[in-house]
Amino acid sequence: MTADARLTRAEAQAQARAALAAARPGRTFGLGCLKNIDRPMRAQVFCAAHPDEHLVVKVFAREIAARAHAQADRQSAVATQMAEGPWRAPQVLFFDSSRLVLGMAYAAGPSLAELWPRLPAGKRDVPLEAAGSWLAALHRPTLEPRKLRPRGQLDWLAAQLRQARESEEGFAEFENFSLALAELEALFPAARGAAATRAVTHRDLHLANLVSADGALWGLDFDNDLPDAPYRDLTALLIDALATAPEPDAPRFGAALAHGYADQITAPEARLFLQRAYALGTWARTPAAPSQRQRARLEAAKIILAAENPLF
Repeated sequence: MTADARLTRAEAQAQARAALAAARPGRTFGLGCLKNIDRPMRAQVFCAAHPDEHLVVKVFAREIAARAHAQADRQSAVATQMAEGPWRAPQVLFFDSSRLVLGMAYAAGPSLAELWPRLPAGKRDVPLEAAGSWLAALHRPTLEPRKLRPRGQLDWLAAQLRQARESEEGFAEFENFSLALAELEALFPAARGAAATRAVTHRDLHLANLVSADGALWGLDFDNDLPDAPYRDLTALLIDALATAPEPDAPRFGAALAHGYADQITAPEARLFLQRAYALGTWARTPAAPSQRQRARLEAAKIILAAENPLF
C-alpha cells in the first residue's frame, strides 16, 4: 500500500483547515469528525463549524484523486437537479483540487440509519417510502426504458465463483452461493428481453446516505455518472433495511420502497431477476471471515434470494 493510500485523521484535518482558510478567509472553523473512526482511511469527513456557517468537508487521499473529482462534479450536478422540493442533495460550496478537499452544505439532521432501528414496527414504512421517492427523483432525469440483458450479470457472478474456488480463501459460503447462482440462471429465459429501465444510479446507497433535515430528505455521497439498472439502488436499500431492522420483513419493506419509487415500466420477471442478482452481488463481496455488519448484510441478501416473487 502506498503512502498516499490512506489519510490519518490529523493529516486530513490539516488539509481541511488549509482548504477552509483558502475558501473562507478570515474565518476559523472547529472540525468534528463525522465518521468517528480513528484509523487511516481513504477519505475523512468533518463537520466544519463557525458561528455564521456550518458545512461538511470531505478530504480524499491522493490514491483516489479521480474519485474526488468525480464526486465534486456529480454532486454539483445532482444538487442542481434536486435544488427544490422534499428530495434534495447538498450543494457543493467549493472544491480544492490541489488538496482534494470538497466543501458541501450541511444537512443538519439524523440519517435514516440512525432513525430506522428505533422506529416502532408500524411506522417503518414511512422512511422507506420516502427513500423510494427520493431515489425516483435521482433517477428520473436519466431514466430510459430498455429491454433487460441479464447475461453480463450472470457472467460476472460466475467469474466471482470461479475465482473463489481457485483462491485459498474465497468469499463467505461460496459453495452454497453456487446453488443460488444456478437458481438465478434458471430465471434467464423469462428475464431476457423483459421490459426494464436504465438510469444513472447512486451505486453506493444505504440508509446512512439519506438524511432527514429541514423538512426534506437529503442524499449524500455521489460520484457515479454511468447508467445502470435502478434495481441496484433499490436492492441496496432493502438489504440495509433488512440487516438493521429488529424484525426483518422483506415483503413489507420491499413494498414500501416500491410504493415510493413507483416504477410503471419494469416487468415482474425482470424485477425478480434483478433483486436476486444484486443480492448475490452482496454475497460475492462478503469476505470469508465477515464482520458482524457484513454477516447481517449477507443474511439480508439470503432473505431476498429466498423470495419467490418480486419484492418491489
